[in-house]
Amino acid sequence: MKEILTNNRDETQKFAALVAALSSPGLVIALNGDLGAGKTTFTQGFSRALGVTERVKSPTFNIMNTYHTHHFPIYHFDAYRLEETGAQDQGFEDYVGTDGVTLIEWPQYMKDLLPNNRLELIFTRGKYDDSRKIQINGVGSAVEIERQL
Repeated sequence: MKEILTNNRDETQKFAALVAALSSPGLVIALNGDLGAGKTTFTQGFSRALGVTERVKSPTFNIMNTYHTHHFPIYHFDAYRLEETGAQDQGFEDYVGTDGVTLIEWPQYMKDLLPNNRLELIFTRGKYDDSRKIQINGVGSAVEIERQL
């Protein structure tokens, strides 16, 4: 497991752009961390790096937002509201690990749908307001992405 430190939102989004450059269809990125830890900030940087110009926000009430790029779709899940019900039998498996890149905030509530190949990022608030520690864990074939970061 690797670890990086970012000092502000811009650095978190630059890290996200590095991950985006290594991404391809089928990749699932599990974004772990408390409220305000940087999961949506990461998703914004990731999406911008792939050419998304619309506003990227956490899909808390929609559960999933789709963003279109020139390369592949981005499926952005916020599974927080699935804590009680779970994600099975809701059609989400039609998106996870398919023709786009899937980013999942609160992945513990979609654990039954997480593939064996995924990139896990754990966000922790740092010593200063905007600083973050990001742990990187490649699982299965995503080990190569971890290695390249």
